[in-house]
Amino acid sequence: MSHTEHPSLPLEVIRRKEAEVKRRLAAERETAEVARAEAGQHARELLAAAEIEGRQAGEAQRQAALIAVQREADEILAQARAEAERLQHAGERQKTSAIDHAIEVIVGGSREA
Repeated sequence: MSHTEHPSLPLEVIRRKEAEVKRRLAAERETAEVARAEAGQHARELLAAAEIEGRQAGEAQRQAALIAVQREADEILAQARAEAERLQHAGERQKTSAIDHAIEVIVGGSREA
């Protein structure tokens, strides 16, 4: 071996190591990029699922509130109908009583005369 061949041998080893390191870095970058893309996709899927779940929960709460309001309205209507019926009966009783009283006054007044 000549004097000029020896320096090239360590230089060749360095070049091979450098090329190997570059390949590893490229592979690691590619793996990291794939992992980042997968994580991004997973995050978008989770966000979409959360939005759907949120809409469903909101709709369920809206339906429950609507049912509660309908029940309350039905109760108010039932109470109003019962009160109207009570007042109507009371009015009929008063009317009957007033008619009986008027007849009594008229008939009773005629007998006294």
